[in-house]
Amino acid sequence: MSLAAIEPGTCRTLVDLTDPSEFARWDVINDGVMGGLSKGHIEQVDGALSFSGTINTNGGGFTSLRRMVPEGAMAGARRLRITYAADERTYEVTLRSDARERGRRIAYRAPLTPGESTGEWSVAVIDLARLETSLFGQQVDAPAFATQEAHSVGLIIADGIDGDFAMRLQRIEACA
Repeated sequence: MSLAAIEPGTCRTLVDLTDPSEFARWDVINDGVMGGLSKGHIEQVDGALSFSGTINTNGGGFTSLRRMVPEGAMAGARRLRITYAADERTYEVTLRSDARERGRRIAYRAPLTPGESTGEWSVAVIDLARLETSLFGQQVDAPAFATQEAHSVGLIIADGIDGDFAMRLQRIEACA
């Protein structure tokens, strides 16, 4: 069953880590899938998802997490609002839809750039019309992100820097 499009001027909560059942919906994908040595792991801590580990750029250099979104959950969205807390490393949001290149789903990505702050939490606002497209980390030409076809949302750290990282995710909203 598909959800109705998001009404103009409103937001729909896609992810709320204060919900105890939300944590089980997330999967970690480390660069070991291509022979890398980076390690990321998640745990549920105080109403947030804690994502931490170590990046190793020898043979890979990334770790990510992802969850599926219900059919139509992002239909009509123009931006994402992501509430998070992080170290000084560079994190990106990743989205996938039905768009494919060479049979694989294209990754639509944008950096998490802190905007407003509410205490320890930062809020990044992602313009869905300005996402970069890639396949296996290489830029590709692709159509604009089709929000009505969104399959998954996630985060990735692939900043080219060896060492530890740590961030927490609290909420993701799709806004019209």
